[in-house]
Amino acid sequence: MTVSADRVAPRKNTAAHPTSFYVGAAIRYGLLILAAIIAFTPFILSFLGTFKTNLELTSFPPQIMPQQWLFDNWVRVWNFTLPTVDGQVLPRWLFNSVWLAVLNVALRLFFCSLAAYAFARLEFPGRNIIFAVVIASMAFPGEVSLIPGFVFYTRLEWVNTYWPLIVPDLVIAIGVFMLTQFFKAIPKDLEEAAYIDGMGRFGVYWRIILPLSRPILITLAILQFQAVWNDFVRPLLFLQRPEIMTLTVGMNFFQNQFSNDFSAILVGAMFNAIPVLLLFFFLNKYFLESASYSGLAGQ
Repeated sequence: MTVSADRVAPRKNTAAHPTSFYVGAAIRYGLLILAAIIAFTPFILSFLGTFKTNLELTSFPPQIMPQQWLFDNWVRVWNFTLPTVDGQVLPRWLFNSVWLAVLNVALRLFFCSLAAYAFARLEFPGRNIIFAVVIASMAFPGEVSLIPGFVFYTRLEWVNTYWPLIVPDLVIAIGVFMLTQFFKAIPKDLEEAAYIDGMGRFGVYWRIILPLSRPILITLAILQFQAVWNDFVRPLLFLQRPEIMTLTVGMNFFQNQFSNDFSAILVGAMFNAIPVLLLFFFLNKYFLESASYSGLAGQ
């Protein structure tokens, strides 16, 4: 039995690092921890403030922990009512925001991915010009079209409906751009093999492209969910009946009712912030996957 030289040769000690390595690592991690503390401290203090009394919130010096945990603040906000609406309005506003955000995200992903697949794989006259126009449209803020849009949707009798919050954004420029760049990085060999097996164009898009694009799709879904959830101006403009309002718009009525009750206002802010934070918390790994795929595509 013979043993090769490289198997018996002593291995290099890769664990040894100079002192500067540990100092640099300590500085990097220290800065990251400091940045995390700065970023999360306002949210943590606000969350703790939901269990305090107004006297504790306005006391000086401020107290971090509540003297007595008042869960009644959350109950009062959940049971908030309006004279013109039957029953509790906060659960209704929360439901309106959730289903509107989910529907918008699903439709945007579908139509943006269709448009992106066309730009990435199809050859048609004016493709580059149209794509350039789509990218250039990102330079214009959405507020530019608010007044013309309100006049247009009023004539269509879409005010006090959800259509003005769904139809205009079925295809968004940032979604088309992100997905187009990702689709271009997918090897065409996979599609050619599928065509040989008899799969059609839509089948390739649905069964090959979309499953491979899961990281970027989920990343875009999180960004769009946050955008729809936090949208305030357009729901304020088009949704004028309290029972159909979203949570962000309904908070106006809430603040008028609890204008001097700071703990209740903080509870309302938590109801508005927690869904997005939970979504990001459970799906944040797809941000990293999307970044790694993008890095490989750029090499």
